[in-house]
Amino acid sequence: MAVSFPAQSMTGVLLKFSQQEGSMRIVLEAEESFIQKMKVTTSASHIKVDFSEPFHLTSQKDLPFELIPADRSLVINLKEKADIKFFRLSSPARLVLDIRKPDTQALDSQKKATPPEKQALSPEKQPAPVLLKSFVIDAGHGGYDFGIVFGNVSEKEITLSLAKDLGALLIKKGGKVSLVRRVDQNVSFADRISLVNQKSPDIFISLHLSVSKNFVVYAPKIEEQTSNETLDSYSVAVKQKKYLAKSKALSENIIKAIKEEFKADVFHRDMPLPVLNSAGAPSVLIEFPSPQFVAYDQQMKTRIINVILNGIAAYGQ
Repeated sequence: MAVSFPAQSMTGVLLKFSQQEGSMRIVLEAEESFIQKMKVTTSASHIKVDFSEPFHLTSQKDLPFELIPADRSLVINLKEKADIKFFRLSSPARLVLDIRKPDTQALDSQKKATPPEKQALSPEKQPAPVLLKSFVIDAGHGGYDFGIVFGNVSEKEITLSLAKDLGALLIKKGGKVSLVRRVDQNVSFADRISLVNQKSPDIFISLHLSVSKNFVVYAPKIEEQTSNETLDSYSVAVKQKKYLAKSKALSENIIKAIKEEFKADVFHRDMPLPVLNSAGAPSVLIEFPSPQFVAYDQQMKTRIINVILNGIAAYGQ
């Protein structure tokens, strides 16, 4: 006699991955209790994670390492030997695996032995000086408008965190900063534009996330032959039109800074976006990679902020 049993439920595990020169980070997100019970063993090119119960793994494709999932374990085979460290974090609960090439560590040791005046500091350690003085920073979405959502991460939260960090550093450098929103609230398009045009800043930046793994930078574009009631109501011809050249220069400098730091292609698009075309200031809208492909930990946020600062500094020179 055949007896059927209900299938055992599986705990979902989300794998995220980010990489920079000489190092990479693998993040496993799951329920708090599940993360705490994980057991990790490592060797020079091998990581094994044992789980307390069956699991279902979700990850992006084309990873630079091999994944071998089993019923209650996950094996990660690296392509070359590396120094591996791991730790657990909460909110959201996750296991973080930091992987570093040995030759990168040797280079770090060499830098430490070099006199400070001869060290070439990276943009992350020493952003370029910013000469411009007034800024309006728009954290995209907010309130009931979540933007892009992946797992427990939403676009409105990431853009607000980036806007606050960027604003804080600009203030440290002597800038005057106005944030379109400081908390998780919905701000209408009309209010966003009204604030920009009231402040008349040296630069207006709107922060968003892309639906892909790419960086995308938008500059305003005025289409002379078309009429748009929304844009016309904010007198585009008087406002953004005279800033088009400066907006283009700003976008080009930010693109260059992104390429230098992340060694990645950047999509550059000139588009008649209302939030840009209605602004009476040099303006740019930046989309960062989706959280599906990038873990927005503090290290990643710091790199992004410094990239923006370097782009602004180059534009202001």
